[in-house]
Amino acid sequence: MTGSHVALGDLRSGRARVTFTEFRSADDPLLRAWTRFRDTFPTPLATAAGVRQRNSSPIRPGSAVALERLPALWRIHATNNRELGRSFVLYSSFEAARDHVLQLQERTADLEIAVIAGPLNASRGWTVLLEGAPVMTCSRWYSSTSTGIAAATGALAAMPRAVLSDQADRSAPSGRFSRRMLV
Repeated sequence: MTGSHVALGDLRSGRARVTFTEFRSADDPLLRAWTRFRDTFPTPLATAAGVRQRNSSPIRPGSAVALERLPALWRIHATNNRELGRSFVLYSSFEAARDHVLQLQERTADLEIAVIAGPLNASRGWTVLLEGAPVMTCSRWYSSTSTGIAAATGALAAMPRAVLSDQADRSAPSGRFSRRMLV
């Protein structure tokens, strides 16, 4: 999917949007799904992120810890609400995630796409690197390298002008997802 038929933005502003999600629990279903997907990426990427990403949080799903701050991640969406990409790193807070996205928007010329092999034969994905460390990934695996590259190019093109949410979405105590719920 390349060219003008790709919906890369918010309908009102014609721009992509970045949403943030905070997690009340290390056992949150969305956090667990994000971690399962990210854990399928090659080990060198995970190692580089852990060493180089100062905003990352050591919280792992399934751990029984009291959370001082709510860990967060971000996702970039097209105007049709399709997820274009997501953060590779789990941040220590909404503020840390938002600050990092602002930094990425300022440094888009320094971002590079790396194509990676998926967990199954013939599955391909991508990650966006900044100084060799992964900062954004695909949100699903693709059946061909060319499709993955087109998706990565679209996500990267949307990043500089994307509108950032001012508040994070959170999981409700019931486990259901609620948008921009105040504490």
